[in-house]
Amino acid sequence: MSDLHFLLWQIESNMIRTLEINKEVEEVFAGCEIRFNDISLLLKALVVNESIRSIRFEGDFLDCLHPESRSELIQTISYLPSLVKFDLGDTPIMVSDLCHLITRSRSLRSLTLHDLVLQGDPEDFNALELGLSHHPSIKEVEMNECAPATIGVDLVHLKMAGKCNKGPSTCPHTSSPLIARKRMHAAKMA
Repeated sequence: MSDLHFLLWQIESNMIRTLEINKEVEEVFAGCEIRFNDISLLLKALVVNESIRSIRFEGDFLDCLHPESRSELIQTISYLPSLVKFDLGDTPIMVSDLCHLITRSRSLRSLTLHDLVLQGDPEDFNALELGLSHHPSIKEVEMNECAPATIGVDLVHLKMAGKCNKGPSTCPHTSSPLIARKRMHAAKMA
């Protein structure tokens, strides 16, 4: 059994609690007839997993993936029921994918982002800030050496949001126009 097949078996069989990948796709899937950027076997294994508590993706792994493949991977990870810790680094990443992770992963307690180029429009950044500040289980958010790809976006509020996840009363920046608009929209929908 190749290293890849063993890893996929461990994931599918719920025999693994920590998943770390930092090599290029070709290196991770060495010995298999998998073309560049094809992570479908990994996605299929992750879909059935219930044991992974910690994931770390960094180095060349994510950076070498097509943006759509990165999005698929982050969105698949969002549904892991036991995920408590997620470390992500060294890649461009869509802020909307991080929003998906935050809104879907209810068990997540720790999110570490480092050396990322955060891509998205200001509304995506605001949605991520709001999601982090009101997430029911996240206790720790670290952002190191991250930069927005969008001109005019300031990460200060985003960095603070992870520390303000107990609700509006503990979050100093909840009077933003975005929150006011969301409240107004929710009131109209009720």
